[in-house]
Amino acid sequence: MPGKAKRKYDGELMRFNKKIKRPLKLIKEILPQEYDQELIVQKFKYFYPNEWRIMEERYQLYFEKDNFLVKKGKKRRYRPLNAKDYLLNLPQVKGWLSQKGKLRHKDNFDLELQQQRLEKFKTKRIAKIKKFQAKIKKNKKKVQDIEPLYIDAFIAAYHQRGISTEGKVEIVNELIKYNSEKINEFFYKLNDAERNDQIRIMAFKHLQLLGKYVKLRKKFKGKKKYYMTEKSDFNMTPIDLWERISNDNIQNKKVFDVFISHSLINKDIVNKVIKSLNNQNLNAYCDWLSDNDFLKRKLVSDYTKMVLKKRLEQSKSLLLLKSNESLNSEWVSFELDYFKSLEKPIYYIGLDDCKNNRLNSYEKLDYNFDEYYISKLNIKSENN
Repeated sequence: MPGKAKRKYDGELMRFNKKIKRPLKLIKEILPQEYDQELIVQKFKYFYPNEWRIMEERYQLYFEKDNFLVKKGKKRRYRPLNAKDYLLNLPQVKGWLSQKGKLRHKDNFDLELQQQRLEKFKTKRIAKIKKFQAKIKKNKKKVQDIEPLYIDAFIAAYHQRGISTEGKVEIVNELIKYNSEKINEFFYKLNDAERNDQIRIMAFKHLQLLGKYVKLRKKFKGKKKYYMTEKSDFNMTPIDLWERISNDNIQNKKVFDVFISHSLINKDIVNKVIKSLNNQNLNAYCDWLSDNDFLKRKLVSDYTKMVLKKRLEQSKSLLLLKSNESLNSEWVSFELDYFKSLEKPIYYIGLDDCKNNRLNSYEKLDYNFDEYYISKLNIKSENN
């Protein structure tokens, strides 16, 4: 008799099979007169990309769990099928691909009706796909698509003996600012094995926000120990961050390729600049994104400047978003003056001629990074 974990897996598989019954039915209605297994896979991937991604991620997750069991000297428990094999082994699909299934489809095929269904279905599905993609894009707006160099130090600090719940929350809050394979793997492990309810739910929600396949691990049974139910509101200030930096906390481990100096009026452009930098494997620092847990606008003080000095020291270069507002900003002047004293490179992008705070073409660059960093910043407008 299969174990409890295997029964849960089988139950989840049955629920997923049920969930995609209707998508499969709709795919069947738009198939041409002649089809094969490759065409079925192609149609499903095109019209149901999110479901296909879930199938791939689900396979990868349980494949790795099986590999872990083997490393521990145990037998494989799940033996999942990859996305393609899973789809083609579903009873409905096997029926379509049988000789009888193909003959039945061919005998009942109506080209005009199939074309009508296809056009209607395509319009509806593309609208839903775009809506879902827009939702994920919005969720990822404050997340950098890059793996910071200090990720290993943060994960190692999380596993140190004696670390407090507040310390764990601090590390999780730092890592949810990034999206990378290693970080997502770390969050999957937290969702599976972390016994503190607050942190396990934080990991689950972050993966869910990114559109990843994830199931929330239920609370652990048995007598609850204090560390399992302990919570931290993590209500921090600039002083708290400075104290962490002064005490050689993990905050001292950070390194940034680019410090973005800008006026808050140009806030909308910052996200586009960061995405462009990430595409070229550069990690950016922006105070209201990178230190949003600590540097609250209503709590600005001398400690804020002390923290920013440290972040400037941790950055390899400074990129100014040059506009009338930024050139008249006291904070921008402070950042430029201090970075100049560090004798590290300063670059800028001119924004004055950008309508509606958008970069309209590649030609809006006033200064390029040198070869050590990058040959050219590729920053597109939302219309490109």
